[in-house]
Amino acid sequence: MLVVLDESAFASKRPMLDQAAEDEALADAENLATALAAAAQEKSGCKAIIATLPGAVQVSSAELATPGTSARFRHRVNLMLAEGAMKGQWLLWDQAALASRVGLETWLDPVRYHAAKIPFSVDVCPLAADSIASVLAAMKGKTARGLILDLDNTLWGGVIGDDGLAGIRLGQNSPEGEAFVAFQNFILSLRDRGVVLAVCSKNTDEIAREPFRNHNEMLIKEDHVAVFQANWNDKATNITSIAETLSLGLESFAFIDDNAAERERVRQELPLVSTIEVGDDPSFYIERIAQSGLFDHLPLNQEDIARAESYGGRAAAAEIRAKIGNYDDYLTSLDMRMEIEPFDDAGRSRITQLINKSNQFNLTTRRYGEEDVRKIEQDPDMMGWQVRLADKFAQHGMIGVVIVRKQETEWTIDTWLQSCRVLERGVEQCVMNMLFETAAKAGVKTIHSHYIPTDRNGMVADFYTRLGFPASKQQDDGSTSYSCEVADYEPHKNFIDVTLAG
Repeated sequence: MLVVLDESAFASKRPMLDQAAEDEALADAENLATALAAAAQEKSGCKAIIATLPGAVQVSSAELATPGTSARFRHRVNLMLAEGAMKGQWLLWDQAALASRVGLETWLDPVRYHAAKIPFSVDVCPLAADSIASVLAAMKGKTARGLILDLDNTLWGGVIGDDGLAGIRLGQNSPEGEAFVAFQNFILSLRDRGVVLAVCSKNTDEIAREPFRNHNEMLIKEDHVAVFQANWNDKATNITSIAETLSLGLESFAFIDDNAAERERVRQELPLVSTIEVGDDPSFYIERIAQSGLFDHLPLNQEDIARAESYGGRAAAAEIRAKIGNYDDYLTSLDMRMEIEPFDDAGRSRITQLINKSNQFNLTTRRYGEEDVRKIEQDPDMMGWQVRLADKFAQHGMIGVVIVRKQETEWTIDTWLQSCRVLERGVEQCVMNMLFETAAKAGVKTIHSHYIPTDRNGMVADFYTRLGFPASKQQDDGSTSYSCEVADYEPHKNFIDVTLAG
C-alpha cells in the first residue's frame, strides 16, 4: 500500500513560535503513520510505503528556523518518516526529493489539488511512477547489484594506451579531470552500499591497470574492482564472463561506457544488462546514473555493505580454483568458516530480505515478512537457522536461511534458500549434515522436504536427491515431496569449520 499524505492529514494546531505545540503535532503525525502502517500490514501482509511530504511555499528564508511554519513541520515529518523506515516500521518513497529535483512549481498543480486532491501534477505522473517502481524493484531484489565500467573517457579523460599516464585527464589539471574525480567518488559510494565493481575495457591488461597503480589522482584502486577484464574481446563476451565469475545473472548488472556504439552493441547482445545512457560529458555521469533508479535500495544493513567485498572474494577464489586442479584441495585452501545461529532480532531484517529476494537457490520460494519471521523465532514448533560464511578472502555475511517445522519424531523443511554467490562451496552439504545431526540428537526419525518449481529455481530441481534423499514421485505441476530416515542419512564430506549456536 502506497500512502501519500499532504499537510491537511495532520490536523494538530501549530501556533507560530510554539515549539511545544509543534512537538505535539509531530507526535500525532508519527501515531498516524504507525497506525496506517499497522493497517497495511494487517490487511495485506505487506509493509506500507509512505511518501515524504514535498516542500512548502516559503515566505522567508528563516522558515526552517521558525516553529509553526509549514516548511519546518514538513521537514520534521520527513525526518520522522525516515527514522521509521530505518527501524523497519515502513518503507519510504522520497517524494520530497523528487519534487525538489524537478522544482516545486512543476511538481505541484494547485488547481488539480483543490479540485480533486491530486497530490502532484498529472504531467509528472510518469516520473513519479518510475520512481515508485524503483522502490518496488528494491523490495523484490530487482535493482542492480553490480556496475561494469569502461575505462578510457569513462573513468578518466583520454586514452591511456595513446596518451600515457601523464597525458590522461584526471584530477586538478582540468575541469574535465575534476569531473572524473567526482565520478570516481560517486562510484566508490555505490561500492560502499554493497555494489560490486567490475572493469570491461578494450585494452592491453598491463596498460589498463597503470592508472590504478600509479596515478596519484586515481581514487578507484585495483582492490576495489572484483573482476578486471581488459583485452580485445567483444565487450558483450567479457560482460558474460564477468557475470559467470561472480555467479550473478546478467540482469544484476548496469553497464557504463562513454562510447555510444559500445552501449548499443551491449544493449543488442545482452538486453538483460541495464546499459545507462550517460552521454559523453563526465559532468553528467553522476546525475544520469543516480536518476536511473537502478541502484535504489531499502535501508541498508551491514550484510548489504559487506556484499561488494564478498563478491571480490568470490572472484579471488575463482582464480585459485583455476590454478588448483583438485577440487577438494581447492575447497580446503579457502579456509571456510560457517556460523549457524537461530533467528534473532539482530538478523531479522536480513533474514526477511533473503527470504523475499532469493529466487534461484530457493526450494519452495515461500515469502515471509518481518512479523512472520518474528513469530517463527517465538514458536517452539518451528526452527529457523541463519547461516553465515567467511573464508580467507572475505566475510560473506548471511548466505542462507533454513526453516523447519517440528513434530515429535518428524521434521519438515519448510524453507531452504542460499545466496548464489557461494555456489559450489559445499555449503548445502555442510548445513544438511548439521540438520540431520541436530535431528538425531532430538530423537527425530524422519525428515520431510519439498521442491516447488518456479520459472527461476530450476537449478535446484535435483537438490534433495543430490543430498541423499530417496527419489520420490513427481506431481503433475513438477513439485516433489521427499522423505529421508535420519538413521539412513550418510553425512557428506565437509570442508568447512562449523559453529552451531543455540
